[in-house]
Amino acid sequence: MTRTISIFSAAVLSLSLFGTGIDNAPLLPKWVEDSEVKLERLSEDATASPDWVKSLIIVEANVATASTDGTLAGMSRVLDHLAETGVNGLWLTPVNERPHYGNFGIHTLNSALTGTGDIPEQWRRVRAFVQEAHRRNIRVFFDVVSWGVTKDAPLYREKPEWFKGALPAYNGWEWNWKNPELREWFASRLVEFLLVTGADGFRCDSSPGYAGYGPFREARKRLLDFGRKVIFLSEHPSERRGVFDFDQLSIMYDGGNTGTRFPCRIFMQENIVGLIKSGRRLGNVDSQFNGGKVNLDGGRERFYSFPLSNHDNRQPQPPFSAVEFGYQALFSPLIPIWYLGAEWRNPVDGKGWSWDLPVRWDLLDDEQEFFELVKRMIRIRRSYPEIFEYFPASLRDANICKVETDRPEELQAYARYRNGKAILIVPNNRKEPATFRISIPYREARIAGDGIAVTDLLNDRRLASGRPDSFSVEIPAETPGVYLIAPER
Repeated sequence: MTRTISIFSAAVLSLSLFGTGIDNAPLLPKWVEDSEVKLERLSEDATASPDWVKSLIIVEANVATASTDGTLAGMSRVLDHLAETGVNGLWLTPVNERPHYGNFGIHTLNSALTGTGDIPEQWRRVRAFVQEAHRRNIRVFFDVVSWGVTKDAPLYREKPEWFKGALPAYNGWEWNWKNPELREWFASRLVEFLLVTGADGFRCDSSPGYAGYGPFREARKRLLDFGRKVIFLSEHPSERRGVFDFDQLSIMYDGGNTGTRFPCRIFMQENIVGLIKSGRRLGNVDSQFNGGKVNLDGGRERFYSFPLSNHDNRQPQPPFSAVEFGYQALFSPLIPIWYLGAEWRNPVDGKGWSWDLPVRWDLLDDEQEFFELVKRMIRIRRSYPEIFEYFPASLRDANICKVETDRPEELQAYARYRNGKAILIVPNNRKEPATFRISIPYREARIAGDGIAVTDLLNDRRLASGRPDSFSVEIPAETPGVYLIAPER
């Protein structure tokens, strides 16, 4: 006989429900020296990635707009905010001379961001910032541009043979990657940058489309010889080749690259479980923009990211809902990435690019309820690392399965499971609360025994015990229900 437990909750998630001031800093994995980091290679041709990649939640920020004074010294508020949020990865837009994605080269630093023109002191200040982040258990990834330099870069005058010619799309000079002297110089500068600053890796802009793999492979090899266990994150889908740990833009639409001009919302449009198990649209191989083709044989690497938003997003754009945040990024078997401010719905109602977007810290109080909900979801992810930090050699083998509800027309609910327990993610993408009857996937999630408890994790409330086949709950508007199915304790 089918047993159904009915639990109706008309309460809307609110500060009164959660309490105030969730602080996820104590849940951050401890930052450790490279000597204590293990490299993991789960298949013969895979990249040997540091073990801490599994725990990454990454936020991107531009020092010029996020800092209290526009410099690295004024980034303490950002670091404290990220730690409170539960974020342990900070990707910074380029800090080289001439800001953003046209600059003078990786060997330079922007005096406006360092607060000094003295070159040795500039590097000391960057290192001091990285150390401040590490003290908060946050790893730092700097952005390196691989297409070339700006029109006015001194390096073009000094080394014209390193360039192919003008690159109008970026108003600069394009590197000639066939030049062996350039390849050696670039690899050496990558190594030097990370040795001097102590940072944890690079996000490699426009890679592998321009530079390919060679300079990054050589840099990574030398860094490992120095004992540095870092990551290289390509912007565009890559073959990895032992060089890149994962790609920033892992997911593709029919029109090609996603996330470049708008936030990625693909799991709101296609079945999330089907996409992951089939690998369709995941990691189109070795092409900068993929010619608009959809990958039919992807998902075979270990790590993929979910790029909720980034610096290239065009304004205006609607704020994210809790469903878009949690269902797609925080609870899926991918590494979450978003641009600073999305976690409190920083307004994006102007024109231009996200990197120019003012970080409206003054509006954080107005969106405190949403911010607390985001932190609550991150706390769940951090509290169950055995489930959410499980990354098999192939994403297709991820610990995810379908969850059936009495609302098949809605977004596909799913479970993340491991070691005899499961966490069910049931999205209500409607503009109003809705009641769902949720079936428990005992067989698919490999849950055995009769002494089973059902717990609403967002509300910290026991719903049922025994072995119910299903349960009913009311889920607030535009919010994912999050339910733990586990043996009673």
